[in-house]
Amino acid sequence: MNRLYLYIILAVAAVLMIGSDPVQAQRVDAYLSEDSAYVGDRFTLTFIAMHGFDQIPSFPSPDSNFGDFIPVNSLPLYAGTKYLESDARLDSVVYEVTTFALDTARLTPMVIGFANDSVTALTSERDLLVNSLVSQDAEGIRDMAPPIDFGRPLWPYVFLGLAAVIAGLLIWYMIRRRRKPDIFPPDETENLDTPSPATIALERLHALENTPLTNRPQVEAYYVELSEALRCYIEHRLRIPALESTTQELIQNLVSPDIQHQIPSGVPGQLEQILSLADLVKFADVTPSIPEGRSSLEEAITIIRRVEIKFDQRAASEKLAPSS
Repeated sequence: MNRLYLYIILAVAAVLMIGSDPVQAQRVDAYLSEDSAYVGDRFTLTFIAMHGFDQIPSFPSPDSNFGDFIPVNSLPLYAGTKYLESDARLDSVVYEVTTFALDTARLTPMVIGFANDSVTALTSERDLLVNSLVSQDAEGIRDMAPPIDFGRPLWPYVFLGLAAVIAGLLIWYMIRRRRKPDIFPPDETENLDTPSPATIALERLHALENTPLTNRPQVEAYYVELSEALRCYIEHRLRIPALESTTQELIQNLVSPDIQHQIPSGVPGQLEQILSLADLVKFADVTPSIPEGRSSLEEAITIIRRVEIKFDQRAASEKLAPSS
């Protein structure tokens, strides 16, 4: 509530009352806090009554007919009494109201009675200008506008296209990686005094000949060393990643066009049997018999010797090629 507005009203009423005869008729009035408003705006409606000291006014209740005005709350915002000179007093009550009238809202004269007197008084009629929310040149209610077509966003299609391209590149890379082994380039600075891969591998394998195979830990250690000796030999002799490859990946590399001409036929199959058995021992708790273990060792030595013979033959043919 705008208290300044209320105080101004009370001050004006008090000035009018000063010097008046206390026995004269009661004075009542109604005031609006706004001269104009929009439909649905909230503002205040104040009723005042100046009367004798011993009289009690009866103001309109919120459910009364206020004309074009509608009380917002069921209780007044303010109700009070101000005592004046000459045994007179001023009572007032303030309501918060709104209106939905068009052009003009009208407050009809309101009856204010007094409890100790049969005389009643009417407030003045008040009008409030209601501003229109519609422009003056509007001809009438327009039809509903059609929905706006914003089109479908393009980012989902761009995202799906990028995902498809990335997936295709990954699939191409995996296929190419499986088809073509990573061949290590020859080491031109290799020291000629360094033992050959075959010498190192055969020394490791011969060291296993007297290994006992009577219990599970001995068998597992035997096959781990057997597998690593073969893989190290293949990696250093043929320059392919044998230590980091699974058994199946290693065999696929050996039968690829870039490698298969460097080894005798049948070696990939023999190597696969030995390495697969070693995998079962390491990962599936399989325990082969002692004869199987000795046989795997002899076959591993045979594989290395066959590959070395093939390697020496290729080296000799390459030396003779320029002079022929």
